[in-house]
Amino acid sequence: MVPLFNLLYYGYLDIYMKQFLISFHYWVETIPDKLYPFRQEIEGKWVRGRRAYEQVLHKGIKIHGLGQTSYRLTIYRGTWHLFGSIVLMASLTIIAHQLLGSEVALYVLLATAIAALCLQEFILHPKRYGQTTRKGVIDIFTWVAPMAVYMAFLVS
Repeated sequence: MVPLFNLLYYGYLDIYMKQFLISFHYWVETIPDKLYPFRQEIEGKWVRGRRAYEQVLHKGIKIHGLGQTSYRLTIYRGTWHLFGSIVLMASLTIIAHQLLGSEVALYVLLATAIAALCLQEFILHPKRYGQTTRKGVIDIFTWVAPMAVYMAFLVS
């Protein structure tokens, strides 16, 4: 067993943590793909889930161009963004109040989450998926609008 000091000193813990965070982010990001409820015909068989999602995505790219999808898929992903925003707000509220014991911490955590979402939507996704700025703005709106309503009206 390698002592923790050696892992920290040689930077191995940083590498493992980075790999873990990247794989966790990918797992969370692909939940809507795996749970795609609409069926598609592929090679004479009706399928759902990841294969159906990928077919719809590729058809949308073929029709609308790189970084573009159909309105149906945009609404589906937007619904998942809205759900993710609600789960994120609930999680951050629990962390801020139960673990940190401060309402200021909630605002800091939400602001940090919004900054991370902007990084993801305007820097990472355009590089990885060829996402357009318009789609990034729509995604940010579906994430941040519920957070703004929550901070303005529900947090006292």
